[in-house]
Amino acid sequence: MDTNQILSVVFFFTLSQREPVREWLKSLNKEDRKVIGEDIKLVQFRWPLGLPLVKN
Repeated sequence: MDTNQILSVVFFFTLSQREPVREWLKSLNKEDRKVIGEDIKLVQFRWPLGLPLVKN
């Protein structure tokens, strides 16, 4: 995979500095985290993409 990152990943955080999406990801089992992490990586390095992975 190309090493030039096109998009940065930033997790949403609340005013109290919680990151609910990161917390949810960490609650998943290892296999599910891996699949989602690979999808995030694909978006970061191969943007622009379309459905079914990314919707405008």
